[in-house]
Amino acid sequence: MRHLNYNHLLYFHTVAREGSIARASEALHITPQTISGQLKLLEESVGAPLFDRVGRGLVLSETGRAVN
Repeated sequence: MRHLNYNHLLYFHTVAREGSIARASEALHITPQTISGQLKLLEESVGAPLFDRVGRGLVLSETGRAVN
């Protein structure tokens, strides 16, 4: 696992809590694209997807639950 960035973990936790990137971006006052890009970097660092898409929302994957 590569170096973990605090913002990656903050964005991950907020998306997990809010259930979507859009709601997390509103809560954090940053763009959805920023969150999406940072989550992609975190998933690459972990080596597995952290979320599963369910409808228009996101739920934690098995790996995501372990990280959370």
